[in-house]
Amino acid sequence: MGATLTRQADDVRKSDAYDDTFVAGLAANETNATDLEYDLNALRSVGSRLLDNQAGDWYTDLVTPSALDTGTQRGVNDLNTAVHAVEKKRVLRCLWGLSTIAIAGPGDTFDILGAGELPGNTTAAVGVVTTLGTVVAAHGGTFGTASLAEVTGVTAISPKNLVEIVAAGTRDPVLDAGNKIYGLLQGESGVTDGATITDTTTTRVQISFVRVNGAGNDLIAISSGAMNGVSYDYCYVERVRLEDLNEADFLGGASIDVPAGSTVTRQAGYDNQGTTPVDLTTNATLDLEGAGLAWSVRDDLEAELFAIVEGSAGGTSEVRVAAGVDTLNVDAVDVDFANGATIGSASTGIQVAESAGIIERAADLTLRASGSGELVIDDSYRASSTWSLTGVRLADSAAEWSAFEAAFGEVSLLNAIEQATASGSPTRLYHVQNANETANTDLFGPTAGGGNNLDVDWPDGFVTAGIMDTWVYRNGALMRPGANAAANHDYYPGTSFVTSNVRLAFERNTKSGDQYASVVYGA
Repeated sequence: MGATLTRQADDVRKSDAYDDTFVAGLAANETNATDLEYDLNALRSVGSRLLDNQAGDWYTDLVTPSALDTGTQRGVNDLNTAVHAVEKKRVLRCLWGLSTIAIAGPGDTFDILGAGELPGNTTAAVGVVTTLGTVVAAHGGTFGTASLAEVTGVTAISPKNLVEIVAAGTRDPVLDAGNKIYGLLQGESGVTDGATITDTTTTRVQISFVRVNGAGNDLIAISSGAMNGVSYDYCYVERVRLEDLNEADFLGGASIDVPAGSTVTRQAGYDNQGTTPVDLTTNATLDLEGAGLAWSVRDDLEAELFAIVEGSAGGTSEVRVAAGVDTLNVDAVDVDFANGATIGSASTGIQVAESAGIIERAADLTLRASGSGELVIDDSYRASSTWSLTGVRLADSAAEWSAFEAAFGEVSLLNAIEQATASGSPTRLYHVQNANETANTDLFGPTAGGGNNLDVDWPDGFVTAGIMDTWVYRNGALMRPGANAAANHDYYPGTSFVTSNVRLAFERNTKSGDQYASVVYGA
């Protein structure tokens, strides 16, 4: 019997109701189907979920992606291709080789890697390729000599075969004239793209050491000797698929590219350190290698605060706290100026203990306690004495200064002491009267004018001290002085007192042979 053929357009009725909301995943969609319409609606529901999780109709067109950048509509084949491209995308990552390499001898500008020093991935990706493996540049010259052969990168100072170099152990940068040293990984003639790197001739690799030039726009060979004797570790570049990356790759980044300002400077070091203290566990030395070189600390306005100046050859080395410092605050428990100090050198200055035990100044030296302070002199002997106050004060009041001036004048202490000593040391003279004289007549010695009735002149102090500060004894009896005859005392100034003439106010005549003793205080 022949097959019965039906035509879709004539013999199959269209669906009475379009429904794309059937719950996907129910087994009932397979077992409960009663007609073709049920099956078609179930398929529409599945198709809608494939399109947009039933956010719209099953027949809605594909959305054009627009987030971040405008994209394209993708069907299943397009998605298949795009996902593959993402999975197989080539990326570069940096991997550290932790086998310490020691440089010795003449190979201080390049180093041929031996057994145990090769990159972990020994498949060579040579030149501008997409080969998976360690990125290497073909040397192109005589292998075993320093070379600048590169695999071009994003910039002239970030080629893809650039390797990072650090000192073994400390992992600090290695420097050449203050610039960080890098390396370029380069292959021997047998290291072709996809070849295996070995430590055997024709398939070896070397590192040529380089640094960024002064302009910061290219790589140059390091100075001869800069790596001599250095032990180092290096970080090589490996090309992998995006799908091959592991979570740790993003900790250090997947690119070896370095910024244009890659030169190592103290500014960068200080900025990186921030406020974190530097823990020094060994001795450190800063050598100033040249006369006049200075290590300075300056303020925000570039005014010098502190400096150490080299001058050993001429005896002019100096540690200088400069005028930019507003206050020098020394809180040390003990400040020791072993060879003394000059204070105030801009105005002659005071030298303290520059001569052992002496405070001195080329000009006048004034000791002053300012404000309400007192100038006190003290020493270690007072503590074991009966003196109760703290030292001897120069003065206790303004009145004492005035009294001093009244007693001695505005003179030095030594002058005042001399005056006081003179007033307390009497002048004593002895006289014999050699002529009779009546009362109230002048008695004077041989050098006084007007006569000669004493064998010895009266003391000069009669005039200086004044008659009231004199003592005169006659024949052993102390006489009383008076200002003049009207005082009716024993003696008084004569007619020419300035020439030491003295008169005796006796009711009887003075007699030849009388003996006198004169004592003057303050002469």
